[in-house]
Order: sequence, then structure tokens, then C-alpha cells
Amino acid sequence: MEEFIEKEALNENEKKLGYALIEIFNNFDKIFEIGEGNKFNKNLILLSLREMTSLSTKEIRISLKKYKKIYKGIIGGFLV
Repeated sequence: MEEFIEKEALNENEKKLGYALIEIFNNFDKIFEIGEGNKFNKNLILLSLREMTSLSTKEIRISLKKYKKIYKGIIGGFLV
């Protein structure tokens, strides 16, 4: 993902979000609640992204669109 951030024409918000996503992926074990089925806590992720980037929820949502392309490419690679 770091390579994507460096090579792709991204605005400042998209870059901030990209580096925050890398940090979250590297520390994913802290995002999962241990206990009732290891439920994924999306509110905690959104809060973490807002704190790490100083972006609003709307700005995060808009910036995520670039990263959805990466996700679709990765999933497509697994499904082929």
C-alpha cells in the first residue's frame, strides 16, 4: 500500500488516510474485541482514523474511494 501512496496521484487527505490505514493494518489485533466472537469494531476504526488524520468522517469517506480500487484488485486476484 505504501507503494500505491507514493506512486498514485493522491491529494493530501488521501495520503493521510493511506498512512493511517497502514498503521491500523499493522496493529489490527488491537482493533478486534476479544470476547464475544471477536466482533469487528468499525466505530473504533473510524474514531482511530479521525484521530490519526484530523479528517472529518465525510472527508474519510471521500478519501477511501481511492483505496476501494486496491481492495477490489486484491479480492479479484484471490477469486481468479
